[in-house]
Order: sequence, then structure tokens, then C-alpha cells
Amino acid sequence: DIIALPVGAPFGTVEINVEGCTLCLSCVSACPTGALSDDPDQPTLRFAEDACVQCGLCRATCPEKVISLKPRLAFGDTAIAARVLKQEEPFPCIRCGKPFGVKSTIERVVAKLEGQNWMYQNSPSRLDVIKMCEDCRVAVVTEEAFDPYGAPARPMPRTTDDYLREREKKPES
Repeated sequence: DIIALPVGAPFGTVEINVEGCTLCLSCVSACPTGALSDDPDQPTLRFAEDACVQCGLCRATCPEKVISLKPRLAFGDTAIAARVLKQEEPFPCIRCGKPFGVKSTIERVVAKLEGQNWMYQNSPSRLDVIKMCEDCRVAVVTEEAFDPYGAPARPMPRTTDDYLREREKKPES
């Protein structure tokens, strides 16, 4: 049994646009009552309706803007049991196998950077760094002496003297 309540009521549920959610879990950090929770072993977003006070912090914190509040009063298992709102497969580190991040997010970042960003154009193996956990990433970057702030070499700017020298070298026609 579910009873609809007016906007601003202190009871209710949250609804998410599952396709837009990246499982960043910002909402979990913002939830003051623990109604939204995660799973340390797998990218999962859970919701316990009996703990939600409809404060809206989750909605305000969500960078993807995919959370909406639905004021209502639910009875029975719907309100008591925590339910999974979204769950995805973790991405395993390509070096040590440790699960980190969300598989779909890592794949999307790799696809966006591949061949597009100067940091990854000349070295396909450098793109593998994104597919590594935080520990392996630091080890690999240190081993290859990669400078993340180093930009590709720029041509020297031409000066007036360069143009004058060039003019002197040209035979007059």
C-alpha cells in the first residue's frame, strides 16, 4: 500500500534515471540519514525508503541531475527493505586485477581520450594507465618517468631577424 503525499512531506522515495547515473555515489556522501548507501565490494546504489526524509541533498549534489524526489508513504516491505537502484560491474585493474571504478565509466573515458588528447596520441600504452587502480597507476607513471604536465614540443617563434635572414637568402627575381 502506498499513499501519495504533497511536495515537501518528510516521507518518500527517490527515483533515478538509471541510464544517466554514473554511480559516482555523491548522493551517498550527501545523504544525512543513510537512506542512500553503497556496497564496498561492487558499484551499487541502494535506497532504504524508511530512512529518507526528502531533504533533497541527494538531488542537489548529483552531478548528472538524475535524481528526483517522490513524496509518499509506503507500507510493508517496500518501505522497510533497502532496494538496489542501480548496480554495475566493477572494472578490474589491468595490472593487478583489483576491482576499481565502474566498468562503463572507465570504458567511456578511454573512448573519449583515445586519439583525442595530446597525452595519449603518440603512446597507446599510456592509455592503459586509465585502466589501472590508483596504486598501479602511480607505480607505472613513476617507472616510465612520465610528466603529466609536460606538453608536446612547440616550434620556436619566428622573430624579425628570421624574416630578414630569409629575405637575404632569396635571389631577387
